[in-house]
Amino acid sequence: MFKPPSDPSELTTAQILRETAILRELLETNVGGVSAVVEQKFMAVDRQFDLVERMRVEQKKDTKDAVDAALTAQKEAVKEQTTAFGLATAKSEAAMTEQLKQLNATFTAAIKGVTDLLNDTKDRISKVEAMRVGGADVRENRRADTAIMIAAVGGIIAAGSTIYTIVHG
Repeated sequence: MFKPPSDPSELTTAQILRETAILRELLETNVGGVSAVVEQKFMAVDRQFDLVERMRVEQKKDTKDAVDAALTAQKEAVKEQTTAFGLATAKSEAAMTEQLKQLNATFTAAIKGVTDLLNDTKDRISKVEAMRVGGADVRENRRADTAIMIAAVGGIIAAGSTIYTIVHG
């Protein structure tokens, strides 16, 4: 049996086709593996993006909560400050009212003292005139009484001016 020699180009072509098929299969296997790895990498990146987004949202919420808490605390502080200011104002007004009452009592007592002194002085002057004691005694008493009256009127004016200054000051 004789076998005719095969054409080397047919054998070469068959071998190339066989090798090409093997390479294609190998390449498809490698591409499939690489594709699976790439897919896993993309999934890992997506998970990281999701994690970063959740952290961002959580930080945003935490920041909003902190700002809200700070604003609420500031609002409460303003309320307390307003209350304290109102109490201080009321206390100051009460103290001023008490001081004015004391000044009124002092002024009333001073006026009464001066009025009593003036009345006493008028009585003395009337008695002196009625008695018509010697000219020298009368002049001396009149000078003393006049000095007392001038001093009393000066005291009244000074007390009134001081009280006016304190009240309207």
